[in-house]
Amino acid sequence: MLHKALRSFGLVLLLITTLAAGAVSGARAQTTEAPNVADSLLVKLDQIEATLNRDGLSEDTFSELRSSLSDIEAKATAQKSQVQPLLQEAKARLEALKPAETKEGEEAATEADSLKTRREELQEQVTQIDAQLKLISSSLVRAEQLNNRITLARQDRFTRQLFERSGTILNPALWLNGLSGSVTTWQAVTTLFSDWGRYLITRAADHIWQVIGVILIVAVVIVGPLRFLLFSGLRRLSNLEDPTALQRSLYACWAVFVYTIVPVLIFLAVILILDNADLMPRRVEALMSELGSVVFTLSLSYGLIRVLLAPSRPTYRLLNISDSDANKLYGIALTLLAIYGFEITLDETDQTLLTPLETTILLSGIASILTAILIWTGQRVMINTTPQHETPVDESLTLPSGFNLPGFLRLLQPFIWIACLVIGLAPILGFVSLGSFLAMQLGRTFIILGLLGIFSALIDNFLNEELETGNTAAQKISRAMGITPKTVNQFSVLFNGLMRILLYVGAALLIFTPWGVESTGFFSSLEKAIFNIQIGDLSISPINIVGALAVFIVTLVLVKSIQRWMEQRLMPATDLDTGLKNSIQTSIGYVGFILAAMLAFSYMGVNLSNIALVAGALSVGIGFGLQSIVNNFVSGLILLVERPIKTGDWVVVGNDQGYVSKISVRATKIETFDRATVIVPNSDLISNRVMNWMHNGSMGRIIVPVGVSYDSDPEQVRDILMRVASQSDQVSSYPSPSVYFMEFGASSLDFELRCFIHDINSSLSAKSDLRFAIFKALKEANIEIPFPQQDVYIRSMAAPNKPMQPELPPETPPTQQSKQTSPKSDGHQNAEYELNDGNDNDSGEGDGDAAATA
Repeated sequence: MLHKALRSFGLVLLLITTLAAGAVSGARAQTTEAPNVADSLLVKLDQIEATLNRDGLSEDTFSELRSSLSDIEAKATAQKSQVQPLLQEAKARLEALKPAETKEGEEAATEADSLKTRREELQEQVTQIDAQLKLISSSLVRAEQLNNRITLARQDRFTRQLFERSGTILNPALWLNGLSGSVTTWQAVTTLFSDWGRYLITRAADHIWQVIGVILIVAVVIVGPLRFLLFSGLRRLSNLEDPTALQRSLYACWAVFVYTIVPVLIFLAVILILDNADLMPRRVEALMSELGSVVFTLSLSYGLIRVLLAPSRPTYRLLNISDSDANKLYGIALTLLAIYGFEITLDETDQTLLTPLETTILLSGIASILTAILIWTGQRVMINTTPQHETPVDESLTLPSGFNLPGFLRLLQPFIWIACLVIGLAPILGFVSLGSFLAMQLGRTFIILGLLGIFSALIDNFLNEELETGNTAAQKISRAMGITPKTVNQFSVLFNGLMRILLYVGAALLIFTPWGVESTGFFSSLEKAIFNIQIGDLSISPINIVGALAVFIVTLVLVKSIQRWMEQRLMPATDLDTGLKNSIQTSIGYVGFILAAMLAFSYMGVNLSNIALVAGALSVGIGFGLQSIVNNFVSGLILLVERPIKTGDWVVVGNDQGYVSKISVRATKIETFDRATVIVPNSDLISNRVMNWMHNGSMGRIIVPVGVSYDSDPEQVRDILMRVASQSDQVSSYPSPSVYFMEFGASSLDFELRCFIHDINSSLSAKSDLRFAIFKALKEANIEIPFPQQDVYIRSMAAPNKPMQPELPPETPPTQQSKQTSPKSDGHQNAEYELNDGNDNDSGEGDGDAAATA
């Protein structure tokens, strides 16, 4: 048995040794691999820098260099993330092998040679890894610098090309050379297609009709059944007499898709068939690839014009203009589309067709001037247009809309007028490239903003109509997700905001891409901003912060779940009082909060010892600046530990009294009997006088004063009061109730019934029940409860400047009224008040009305 145990132990030890050796060898392999990666990165960076030092680089070359730099940065970042943990581990092992510190005058302890050798090896390993890490960091810095150089070089090249003066379009020589170049370009086009025709006859003489047949079949399928299926949805939506905003948005999106996809599918089908049959020469293939973007752009633009203006369907028109204005703008837009298509075709195919420079300048200048004139005319039509729908008088009423753009874009309308002037004047002044570029970018911007408005309206209308609080879809989602419909509505608003941000960012990238803004650079910068922000030597990772917040929130949710379980399941099963239960639950909440904070800091990689040092350094400032808050916090902890007051206690604090509803970190909430909440700082409850009716339990004493007439028997009264108290269910038998003869009052014999009740919270109802019972018992025993009496005499006095009334006989004073007291009451009191009667009526009838009894 012992032999088997030793053999098993030996196998385990061998396995651990093998794994350790593998880990060490893996670490050494990574350490040796790092120099090779760093060296290869340096070589690539040297090549990129040598390329940048050359002149006359094209846009494609800049794009390739930037792509290479992106790959280098990705590799360097990955290698850095692998090397950094190795350096930290090596430093930790080296720190563990350091000799113990000796005090002054003490001799250092002798160390084993193996320990010194191992420490030297670790020191050398730390030096090597640190050197490689610095080389990799240097490569990242150099790559960023080269990226900046590429950006500056592209901006300089773009500016030079844009503001290069090519000669005014009014120059007659430019017209002669340009027109002759146009003839040359047309001849080049006809030569290219004639050569392609001979190529087709030569290569596909035996199966040319099969290819043509396949092309015709595909075209018929696309134009026939497929087009019918695509347009059937449009017909169903267009037949609605009063479409909703969502239906208008769906019609607009589907119409743009249909008008775009049908021509593109036909073009792609023809290209694929010819390419698979190997019937496209290289120049024709290059020309067709360039024309593909032209077909897509023109189809998309035509679809947008159709849905925005809708000359034949006013109900689905997205712009709020009249029919006549829509027809005018439709004609202007189609003309602009033709010019825009000609210009982008010329721009895409000038190198393939070898178009002369003079021809390009002439045609681009003419297109720019026509574009400026047409946009100017369209702007004037929009200014003078008549709305199709009148604006509602009630601002709460909104018209259904399928087009939605942010309001700040209206501020850009003056720039459109300025752009028209620049586009029209630039070719005349000799800046044809500037005018052509602005014209093309203005058309590109209109297309992007049109798509943005349609998609934004679609999202808004879908969320507003389908996910409203009372909608069936919202109720289904709420039942499926276990949340309320109101929460579904809130999530839909957040989703709407997120989608709007994504649409706006995408539109901005598409608009500013020709101006030098690249999506790759934007996303790389966004990635750096999300994963690593470098501020000097400080590295901040927002994604780690978000993860730490998620850890913190999840931990708090778990703590709240534990508190809820204790409140609903555990605490009711114990015999603890309510205050102690609340103190335990609150303490667990505080501990859970601290634990969640510690886990969050650990997730971010923050050393908790550093936090302790910072907290110690800030403790003095906190003590002075936040003295009141700290005082209340400590007082709250004292209230939870000592429990002078508990949740549910009836307390009196100053002029306020009520029940303690919650003891929190800073203050305690007291709910008064009027349902008002009084928030008392915890320090006031610790340092000031507080009366707690329920500190030692719910039992309390009540006092019921009773007064009887002087003709009553005190012994009989005491027996009656004791009997009433003993018969009450709310009065405790121990301590037993007692009756005290307090004093001889002015009009009664005063007694007090003092007794203890089980629940002081019902003191008011207990007193009320006892008074009902006492009154009934005294009435049955013919014992009267006296009340004080006052006689009021009112003398009438003459008003100024009026004769006195004759005195009446003293035996019949008409102005005297009195209330007769009980014949057995000795509390008769008289009082006289002299009143000045200001009535103009001298009769004595008003004196009787002025008598009052207290």
